[in-house]
Order: sequence, then C-alpha cells, then structure tokens
Amino acid sequence: MARHKRTQNNYAMAQEDSGLVKRGLLLLGLMIALVVVVLTVMLRRNPSKTPVESPPVEAFVISLVRGDVAFPAGVHWANVFQAADHMPSPTGWDIRYTAASALARRGGDNVPWDVLAEMLDENRQMRNFRVQLKNGKLVADETAARTAVISGLRAIADWHRKNADKKKTPELAEVYAAVDRLAASSVMEVRSQAENVRKLYLR
Repeated sequence: MARHKRTQNNYAMAQEDSGLVKRGLLLLGLMIALVVVVLTVMLRRNPSKTPVESPPVEAFVISLVRGDVAFPAGVHWANVFQAADHMPSPTGWDIRYTAASALARRGGDNVPWDVLAEMLDENRQMRNFRVQLKNGKLVADETAARTAVISGLRAIADWHRKNADKKKTPELAEVYAAVDRLAASSVMEVRSQAENVRKLYLR
C-alpha cells in the first residue's frame, strides 16, 4: 500500500515537473518568436537618414546563434525597443492620415492630434513612403513624403481658422513643436506652409 502511494506521489510530481517544463519551453518559444519578428522587420527595411544607434543586427543574430549572447538576459532590449522609433508607421497609417486630416479640416473637436503630429514627422514619412528602384533597392519617395507633411500642415491651418478662440492643450503643444521644426526646413514649400500655420497660432 505504501509502495502504491509512493508510486502515485512520484507520478504526480513527474506530471507537475513536465507541466513546468512545457510552460517554460512555451515561454522561451514566444520570446524567440518576438525577437525573430523584430529582427526580420529590421533586416528587410533600409536604414533611414537617421540610423539607429545600436549594434549591427547581423552581428547580433550571429552572436545569438553561436551562443555568444545569453538569451534572454544578454539581449539589449532597450536597443530592440528603440528600433521601433526608426521604423515605418504601423499598417493602416494612410487611412489614419486621411481621416485625421478630414476631421481637422472640418474644425471638429475630436481631432486625433497625435496622428497629425506623426504626419508632420518628415523622417517618419520618408520611411512610410518608399519606392523600389530597378535594381530592387528601396529608397524614400521624398516627393510623396513631403506631400503628406504639407497635407498635414494645411489640415492644421484649416482647423485653426475655424477654431481661432480655442485654448492651447498638451496635444496641440506637441503639434506646434512639430510645426516649429518644419518652419526651419530646407525645403521651401514645407517651410512656407509651416510658417503660415505658425502665424495662425502665434497671433
């Protein structure tokens, strides 16, 4: 009887250990999948004009495969998350831009200012608008990118004309900061549009 109980206890412990191992392997698999996805995206795109200040991705992958880097403790997660700031906007950005611009032009109260602030980020738009050359290389479509920036500036100008009495909010402050940066642009049309918007909120 005692031997039977010991056998049952041993079997229960083995089952519990097996469950822990399975959960650990599942968690490890999910973390590896996350790293692979991030690295794949980073390897497929061309670097922007403002490169990410992090170790080369290729070297990181090689060191990870060789076992030179302990996973996950040896991974510089700050660099992985920082890379997100140097990637194109999430899928559907063109639809969000169109909707945000339309709301701003109508002078509505529910304008997604964060989306408009993103539209005014020239570097981000250079990553969003890409064209493929004959040799297969992807490069920034500067004309399309700057057209998106100018469209955002015009939408903000239209909103201000219809809401001249509105008070400055933290969301608007972020947009104004982006407009101020564009007012120093080397591209005359961008600079001119930005200066027009500044006149509306500085008066």
